[in-house]
Amino acid sequence: MLLTRRQLVGTSLLGAAGLAAPALAGVEPTIPMQLGPFYPVAHKGEIDSDMAQLAGQAQPAKGDIIEVMGRVLGPDGRPVAGARLDIWQANAAGRYAHKGDDNAAPLDPGFQGFAVLKTDAEGRYRVRTVRPGIYPAGNYKRAAHIHFSVDGQNDRLITQMYFADDPWLSQDRTLLYDLDSKGPPWPKQIFGQEHKLAGSTHYMFDIVLAFG
Repeated sequence: MLLTRRQLVGTSLLGAAGLAAPALAGVEPTIPMQLGPFYPVAHKGEIDSDMAQLAGQAQPAKGDIIEVMGRVLGPDGRPVAGARLDIWQANAAGRYAHKGDDNAAPLDPGFQGFAVLKTDAEGRYRVRTVRPGIYPAGNYKRAAHIHFSVDGQNDRLITQMYFADDPWLSQDRTLLYDLDSKGPPWPKQIFGQEHKLAGSTHYMFDIVLAFG
């Protein structure tokens, strides 16, 4: 069963889930990627760590509910405490809650779409959301992805998390551009590592800042 909103308050629950690994020495920095056109500058709604359930609404967001969790680390593998994460994405139908998105896919009034949180003392974060849908970008499709903007102690990184089982990866020109046109085999660090826990789907996604 997925955690409730109240249980999600405080990222210290990551350790209880048994998924928080010790810091690694000599880790490779996460690949920087584009900010994209739909950063929610004018967002005025909730920004807590549960994007799949809005306060006061009985129905959760449409789609497959997932949890994404991980750590923000420095180049030496040490956790970065108090790092700020801005996380945003399309809903399960592939639509952003952004005025600039003219995709014909429907909006989801039950989906928050944007979260702001900080890592705990061990550099851990956790967010509950839905698996994003693909969407058109000119003459190709954007593969499913989640945007991250991370402000650490000495560094800022913008990146995206993808899903290793997504059949749309190879034709996503934005992804290929971010990877300097390098296709498969894909760098493992761009993917959330899927785990099944208590009947729900979790993705581990560690983020390594070049300067911490």
